[in-house]
Amino acid sequence: MAGQVLARLPAGEGWLQFNAEWNLARAHWLNGELGEALSRLAAARPAGEAMALAACWDHGLVLRAQGRLRAALAGYQQALAADTPTEGPAPAALGLMYVGVAAILYEQDDLAGALERATEGVAACRQFARGFSITSARRLAEALVVLASVRLALGDLAAASAAVSEAGEAGPSPDVVDLFNPAGAQRVRLLLAQGQVAEAAAWAAARGLDPGDQPSYPREREYLLLARLLTAQGQPDRALPLLERLQAAAAAQARTGSLIEIGAVTAAARAACGQEAGAVAALAGALELACPEGYLRVFADEGPPLAAVLDRLIAAQRSGRMPPAPGVPLAYLRRLQAAYRPGETRAVPPQVIPAAAVAAPPLAEPLTDRELQVLALLAAGISNQQIARELVVALETVKKHVSHILGKLGAANRTQAVARARALGLLE
Repeated sequence: MAGQVLARLPAGEGWLQFNAEWNLARAHWLNGELGEALSRLAAARPAGEAMALAACWDHGLVLRAQGRLRAALAGYQQALAADTPTEGPAPAALGLMYVGVAAILYEQDDLAGALERATEGVAACRQFARGFSITSARRLAEALVVLASVRLALGDLAAASAAVSEAGEAGPSPDVVDLFNPAGAQRVRLLLAQGQVAEAAAWAAARGLDPGDQPSYPREREYLLLARLLTAQGQPDRALPLLERLQAAAAAQARTGSLIEIGAVTAAARAACGQEAGAVAALAGALELACPEGYLRVFADEGPPLAAVLDRLIAAQRSGRMPPAPGVPLAYLRRLQAAYRPGETRAVPPQVIPAAAVAAPPLAEPLTDRELQVLALLAAGISNQQIARELVVALETVKKHVSHILGKLGAANRTQAVARARALGLLE
């Protein structure tokens, strides 16, 4: 429908064109087609500062879904560096930029910086949400969820609960798809953190979640909570097949952000099953994807069970018995260990580890220009069929290029190839 609207719009209808492009972007996003969503968001021409900042927020969310924390942070910081609007709805949208920065700082385990930015952003969003549109209220809910995450990591359960409650009141109906409505999921994370397993189970039953389901991307967050719940209930064996399906779907669409979180939850579930080697392997795979962008909290938030797996991985790496996480520096693993102890002073200031700092070995054979073209399209999450259409070549030719890329990068799949290419500086 949005595509038909775009095709029929006369020149000069900037507001309608922006909304049609934005709706198309969200449709691709809901389908897990992150590269296409980014393209549509980039094509949208906002009619006004507030729209531009709101689009920047969504753009950052999609980048984060791709596992690109640095690019998302750069976008938020660029928006904040621009002249601050003085009237209209822009203050709330600018508040979202502070919240976006807070979300990245939180993931990098800079909890003090995240709290400062999130508090500032929530104050701006809260001020504008009073008496304005449903969209503004939803943005306030999204901002409060980030604040609640920071408060929970700092151990302030009362403040985290208050933020979650306000987010639930401000946000859209619970019927709105989970991808665009994170307040409910954050409430369940809080329940699990407090050991309120029965309440979390009641939520899962009310949402109709079953470990035998084939989960869609828009409900991925809910099913990851179900996997955590099953593990907390002493049934991690029921969680593992569900996690395998989630992993396969995310890998097929090169959704690196999803793969990192799924890997963390899988490692905890395998550890609960007594599968020590499988737990270490799952964690190592997730860390390889996470290290270039400086992810920490996605692992630390899984709590002591995953900390024990991390300790085993570090012991194996130190002993030299095996390299369970090639390309992951020991310094990064130590920072992750520190993230499990929020009261400690960090020996290394929290920051994104530059790609150049990741111990990725140089390529024995460089990629050709055409392979670099294909690699860039892989990084955008585009399928082989779409790459063939884009480059006007046969599908079998694309498959050969992809095979050569995987071989040269020493990667088992597209997602690993993109992560290693970024670590080598082959991608922006």
